[in-house]
Order: sequence, then C-alpha cells, then structure tokens
Amino acid sequence: MTSISERARASVSEMPERQQSIAERFRQVAEEWAEHDAAFYMLENTRTSLHSELTLKEIAKGTAVSRAEHVAKASQTYRDHVTRAGDEKHKANVLKARMDYLRMRERKEDREAWNERTERKMGRSVT
Repeated sequence: MTSISERARASVSEMPERQQSIAERFRQVAEEWAEHDAAFYMLENTRTSLHSELTLKEIAKGTAVSRAEHVAKASQTYRDHVTRAGDEKHKANVLKARMDYLRMRERKEDREAWNERTERKMGRSVT
C-alpha cells in the first residue's frame, strides 16, 4: 500500500517540468544529486581496498610488491572503478549546478514579487 505522499510525488513527477513548482523541481534534482553523490562516495571509499585486493592477487602470483602495485593500478578493473567514480562525481556536480540555478531562479522570482508589492504600495500611498 502506497502512502498519500508517495502518490502525490508520483503525480507531480508525471507533470511536465514547466508546470512543476521550483521547489518540486529542486526536490527532484536534490534527490538525484544525493544518489549520485552517494555512489561517488562509495566508489571513492572502496578504491583503496580494490587496489589492495588487486595488489595482493599479483603478489600471490609471485610478483614483487612494487611491480604488483603498478600492475594493480594499470588493471582494467581498477581503471573502470576510477572511471565510474569520476562519472558519478561529474553527474553529481552537474546536478549540484542545477540545484544552484533553481535556488537563484527562486530568489529572482521572490525579488520580483517583492518589488511588485512595493511598487503597488508606493502607488497607493502617493495618491
């Protein structure tokens, strides 16, 4: 059974982006950013353990320690891991920039609304 808030989120997500409020778009982007940032965090924090694991496998084959470290860093597995971490960080950075843009846009709309109210008040007080 889904909760009311889950159903509401689902219906809002189905709306065209232009019809969604800035706050809702910000929430969606923030959730997506959190997922990519967490993925980067996990990949970054497992990088050294992966390197150690690959190094130990090479040492077990009889490779010298210094050579094993170089082989581990040059392995496709390690490079793929680092590439995935970089991709996740890139996605998180792009989403962070979108969040900043939405914040700026909301502030601009707030300032414009405040200016309109101020101008209306000034117009009433002059007459």
